[in-house]
Amino acid sequence: MSTTRQDLAIDPPLAPETLAVHPWATATGRPRAHRTLNAPLHLSTQWEGADLPQLAELFARDQDRGFYTRFGHPTIRLAEERLAVLEGAADALLFSSGMGAISTSLLAVLRAGDHVVAHQSIFAQTIQFLEHLAAAAGVTVDFVNAAEPDQVAAAMGPRTRLLYLETPSNPAIDIVDIEGLAAIARAHGARVFVDSTFAGPMIQHPLSLGADLVLHSASKSLAGHADVLGGGAAGAAPLIADIRRMRVLTGATLDPHAAWLLLRSMQTLPLRVRAQSDTAERVARQLEASLAVSHIRYPFLPSHPGHEVARRQMALGGGMLSFALHGGLASTRRFVDALRWIPLASSLGSVYTTLEVPEELDFAVEEIGERASSFALPPGLVRLSIGVESAADIQRDIQLGLDAVTECAGGLSSSAERE
Repeated sequence: MSTTRQDLAIDPPLAPETLAVHPWATATGRPRAHRTLNAPLHLSTQWEGADLPQLAELFARDQDRGFYTRFGHPTIRLAEERLAVLEGAADALLFSSGMGAISTSLLAVLRAGDHVVAHQSIFAQTIQFLEHLAAAAGVTVDFVNAAEPDQVAAAMGPRTRLLYLETPSNPAIDIVDIEGLAAIARAHGARVFVDSTFAGPMIQHPLSLGADLVLHSASKSLAGHADVLGGGAAGAAPLIADIRRMRVLTGATLDPHAAWLLLRSMQTLPLRVRAQSDTAERVARQLEASLAVSHIRYPFLPSHPGHEVARRQMALGGGMLSFALHGGLASTRRFVDALRWIPLASSLGSVYTTLEVPEELDFAVEEIGERASSFALPPGLVRLSIGVESAADIQRDIQLGLDAVTECAGGLSSSAERE
């Protein structure tokens, strides 16, 4: 009997760029004859069983091949397998949004009386959800500056069950040492969750650095075209099984069509991320050289406080950066008004270059409540998400904004200090 290609293990293993393209690369045992190159989209919410025992078997053990979409779905499963391979994880799950992934994962592992240590510079709505758990479910939360490992170690206690990190963080672009902090958490018997949305699997692999779970807003660079809302979580099989059971209860399941679009988008993820990172570094250096800029954060700038850690745990600098201007929010408004084509938009990570001023949205004082006094962004901070347009066009538009700020100020002194 001849040996067909599906019977052979691929040695050496395929590179991430190859695995991102081929939807079947992780699906062992599926026949190759007449197999579609693109993943199929099944537009059905339910499947029938041949008899009652078989339907019961689908419910108990084979939900991903077809039972009811809230439990699992074959198109969603293909996208989950792709995410797991890209993250180097045993298993992965997809959700209806990034916050669906975060909230479901937290609900799956935390109980009344548990203690969480979280980095103070994380997504505003993650902060709000943790504070909701603290108020409604008897979970205690301490927010610390995780860029200072001593603060994390000091916050750990006998009831600490979780260390929650986000790196690079949204919107401050903080960098924290995943490997070093994971060692601290393990010494206290705590799990480590890392929101890796601003980096993604082409840039860093938190699981290989000691994290237990890596989280994503898949709406961002994983999907990359501003047309999918989704979230992801990847980790060890037992933890993912616990989170899967909670996902059935919360109903935060990704729509199959969104999963199909996500599969399409992940095929170009390596190309998009590399292009965005290259342009973002050019823009970051442009901003750093401008006298109008008082504060600039990009992981691969040597001036970033976490630069050495970023170089160690990130393959690329990513497409996200943040900066502030002399004159605060008034200068930021002047900068934005001078732009010709870069749009203001609330999301990020897509093929479109976009910018947001978090102070006027998620990080408004009334939104972050109790935490407003413990963590503050520079006034008028701009979060800039670099797309795949011409780098020269992006830089020209940004220069128009910078020129408007300096002209209004009558020129800035070369002695202007930068944070």
